[in-house]
Amino acid sequence: MTTPLAATVPNPTPAERNAELMRELERRMVAHLAAGGTTDMAPSPMRNPGRAYTDPLRLEAEKRELFHKLPLLAGFSRDIEKPGDVMLFDAAGPAIMIVRTRSGEAKAFLNMCTHRGAKLVRECSRRNLITCPFHAWSFDLEGRLVAMPGDASFEGVDRTTRGLIPVPVGEWRGLIFVKAHPGEEVIDVERWLGDLAPIMEGLELDKAGPVKLSQVEVDCNWKFALDTYGEGYHFSALHPATFGTETCSNTILYQQFGLHYRVNFVHKSYLDLVDKDERDWPATPYGGSHLLFPNTILYSAPMEGGGRMIGLYRLFPGEGPGSSVTLMSTYRAADAPESTPDEAFAQAHDYIEQVVRTEDYSVSKDGQRNLEHAPEGFELIYGRNEAAIQNNHRNIARLIGLPVE
Repeated sequence: MTTPLAATVPNPTPAERNAELMRELERRMVAHLAAGGTTDMAPSPMRNPGRAYTDPLRLEAEKRELFHKLPLLAGFSRDIEKPGDVMLFDAAGPAIMIVRTRSGEAKAFLNMCTHRGAKLVRECSRRNLITCPFHAWSFDLEGRLVAMPGDASFEGVDRTTRGLIPVPVGEWRGLIFVKAHPGEEVIDVERWLGDLAPIMEGLELDKAGPVKLSQVEVDCNWKFALDTYGEGYHFSALHPATFGTETCSNTILYQQFGLHYRVNFVHKSYLDLVDKDERDWPATPYGGSHLLFPNTILYSAPMEGGGRMIGLYRLFPGEGPGSSVTLMSTYRAADAPESTPDEAFAQAHDYIEQVVRTEDYSVSKDGQRNLEHAPEGFELIYGRNEAAIQNNHRNIARLIGLPVE
């Protein structure tokens, strides 16, 4: 019998609550292993039409209802750590820049000059002014137009009406979200995350330092690529020499948090804990793979040498149903010791990218082509052991007005 952390530590911090949560998750992992390798399951299998991955009209509905209306994770607070730092976010459609103002606030704007529409910023460097490369109109970090060379040519133009076009933005506990359309809304990130918010708070993402970013073009529907992150059923078949060497196949924990979810893949080291007194279990940092709906996987995993890495895998639709792009980012978590160099995190990034690109996305590419030539009415089937994928497709279909069932 174990004692809940709340009973032993007065006013536990969010990180301490996550530590106790990890122990609860480990109990469930060990129970699955003790039962012979069971897994969390949905009530029944689910069918989904193949056109969910190939229909251009469905893709347009997804772009409109999901990627242009819902909050999307643009990055972490330390991506724009100091006043004048700029982060670019173009993958959802409109070109957007997020700026750290002199007051420390994060603001987002269309990356577009209000003179003749030129793109203002192409590099994420620090600056005092945002100056257009076309005619040198300049804007301050608050988005105000402060310089118009040859302003006598614009007699009668009120500068106050030609500031940068704002985009909805919200920053909370190290997370920066935007909506990919013009507007002055302040996004309530905590409310958007709902019951997942306390877990995100415990990850201390406001202290996570960026290490590496890469972009992977994928010849498949964005959902086909996203599906590969939501189940461990494929580990022994697809990853026998990579992820499958350390992770149990077809044994996962799954929990839904509104539109979001978490899955935990079970490391083979937990086999050693079966029938072992819990008091002798090692302490493990909180980890899991979290879907921040609709398109972001936020992965927290332990690093050799202590502490954690944070991986972001943000998936966006391409021009057509059979193309997509994944932005992969790796950060060193707040608990990573200084003795672990950034190079270790960069190597972890490269390894994950290599496996995902050559194994997961290779299967996705071939599967996409097969679906494009499948018989009329062909349906995919998700097993009970693919519960996260089931519920994610139901949520997507419901929000675009094309329910699966």
